[in-house]
Amino acid sequence: MKNLSLVCFSLLFMLSLYGCDRTDNEAEHTAEVASFEDQALLHAPGWGDMQFELPEPGSYKLPPFGKAADGNVLTDEGEAKRLSDFYGDKVVLLSFMFTQCSDLNGCPLVTAVYYKLKEALKSDPELSDQIRLVSLSFDPKYDTPEVMKFYGQGSKDFGGPEWQFLTTASREELDPITQGFGQYINQEYDEDGNPTYSYAHVLRVFLIDKNGLKRTQYSATFLHDQSIIADLKTLLLEEKDS
Repeated sequence: MKNLSLVCFSLLFMLSLYGCDRTDNEAEHTAEVASFEDQALLHAPGWGDMQFELPEPGSYKLPPFGKAADGNVLTDEGEAKRLSDFYGDKVVLLSFMFTQCSDLNGCPLVTAVYYKLKEALKSDPELSDQIRLVSLSFDPKYDTPEVMKFYGQGSKDFGGPEWQFLTTASREELDPITQGFGQYINQEYDEDGNPTYSYAHVLRVFLIDKNGLKRTQYSATFLHDQSIIADLKTLLLEEKDS
C-alpha cells in the first residue's frame, strides 16, 4: 500500500497545483469534463474510500448495451493490432485518455483508480488473471508508442491485472474507435487560434465482457475501484453460471 499511496499522493499534489490560484469564477466546472481550462477542484469519489455499502456481487445484473467498437491500434512496443485482439479471453476495463491531461478528475483519476485496482487484486491472482486494463490514448500525435511506454513504466511492479497502454497511428485510425464508443473530444486552442495539446472530453470508462459486449460505463462520479471490483465479480459469476 505504501507504493500506491505515493502514486496517488503525487498525482493529487502535482495536478492540484494548477488550480490553487484560480478565482471562484475561473473554478466553475463540471465534474464529468476533463479540460486544462476547466479544472475540477473537488476530488472525485474514486480518489478516496467508498462512502456507501455496495450490493453483493451477483445480486444485480449488468445488461449488455452494444458491441464494443474495433479499430487499428499500436501497442507500447509499436506492434500493430486490432483493438478486438484485446477482447475475448478476459474481461476488459477500457479507458480513453491522453498523457498530458492535467485535470484532476480526468485521465489522472482513471490512472489512479487503475493502480488501486492492481493493488487491491494482486492478492487474488485467480481474479486478476481474468481482467485486462486498457488505456487508449486519443492524442496519437503526441502519445506515440514510446510515450505510452514511458507513461506506463512501473505499472507491472504493482502486480495484479494486466495493463495495456495503446495508441493509434493517426486521428484517421482513431476516429472509428472513439465514434464507436461515443467518446467525443474537442481539441483546445490558444488565444491565437493555434491548436494545443489539451483536449476537452467527457470521462468514460467501459467494462467489456468476454464476448466483446459493453456491460457498463463509468463516469468520474461513479469510477471507484471497489464498485468496479464488484462489477467484475458480477460478470464472472454470470459467466460461471451460464
